[in-house]
Amino acid sequence: MKNLRAILLIGINYVRIQGITVLIMVVYLTGMAVVFFHNQRSQEARFFLQLHSFYVVFIAMMIAVPAVYGERKSRRIVAVLSKGIHRWEYLGGILCGCGLVSAIFCVLVGGISWMLSLRGGYSTAGLGSLLLVLFACALMASSIGLFFGTFLHPLLATAAASATIALPLIVIQAGLKPASGLFPASWLAKTVVNFQFGMAADVGEVVAVVAMALCLTIVFWLAASVVFARRDVTISME
Repeated sequence: MKNLRAILLIGINYVRIQGITVLIMVVYLTGMAVVFFHNQRSQEARFFLQLHSFYVVFIAMMIAVPAVYGERKSRRIVAVLSKGIHRWEYLGGILCGCGLVSAIFCVLVGGISWMLSLRGGYSTAGLGSLLLVLFACALMASSIGLFFGTFLHPLLATAAASATIALPLIVIQAGLKPASGLFPASWLAKTVVNFQFGMAADVGEVVAVVAMALCLTIVFWLAASVVFARRDVTISME
């Protein structure tokens, strides 16, 4: 219970640190909502959902990649760890914060898409399952970004995390056909691109993809904890 409390507090504090990013995205999405409310064609509402679903995953990765680097540079990490916080708890807190930010964006994108569909008279079937997978994949992207961010410069970590998330596309280009359940981001990309209001996704497939995304999130978090445990956080960053 104490560990969960520490992770949650670190997560809430990280959301506060990302306040400017959250505010910018809220203002941006609100402005886009106003624009799209004046055009109720189905393809416009679908375009809003498709475009901003990819934004959510991208931003989820981008706020996680420089987290450790920024905390080490500001020396805030030393103060936190000196209070008896384990490093896996610390990374878990950052991941929790990234998850909270992603949840805010998913709620905004989902809420606006839902209002667009109702205003235009389109069925909302399939929207809920898509948003569930979107959140799970955003959390996975944050975990992958956090893993590479523990031992690489943010620029290199961004490239490595992006390549990892896009791995299914690389595999497809090689002539192979990866199973969607093993690559949640691939399933999300395919579903978002082909999304149509009123098309409900297969429940079993959605559960499998979400479960795999959460498993990968835990795997990368634990891997990041192992790597980070061997890092000297007292060295000042240039």
